[in-house]
Amino acid sequence: MELLCDLDSDVVSVFEAAFEEARRHRWIESEKCGRDLGESSFLDWYQNHWTIFVRYRHVEHLIGQRRWPEFGRRSFGVFHQAIVVDRLTCEIIDRYQAGDENLNIINWALDEGHDFDAVFECLEIINMNDARLDPRFKL
Repeated sequence: MELLCDLDSDVVSVFEAAFEEARRHRWIESEKCGRDLGESSFLDWYQNHWTIFVRYRHVEHLIGQRRWPEFGRRSFGVFHQAIVVDRLTCEIIDRYQAGDENLNIINWALDEGHDFDAVFECLEIINMNDARLDPRFKL
């Protein structure tokens, strides 16, 4: 994970990026069916991909790879500022991106015998609630 520059000119909204992904999804799925699927393909993308899409963008923000304004300037690159990114941190981030919630990760960590303080510190930095965004899109 390499910290990149925080350039305001490169800042795009998560909502704008999601809309572009939903448009790509519409095009791909429409091509597969041989007809334009219209609004239903947008709804399909938001129902099936929105949460994970936002979590991936949230992690990009936290590791300093790309700044997303919805997550705030203070949390940009916080992983490089606050803790050493080690194997445990990477595993927690992977589980978070895959859709696990705090309790799932805590239970996994306890089952695996990981240091609870380190797990808690990582989850505190991730702050999953920052990524609980409701989708906004125009059809």
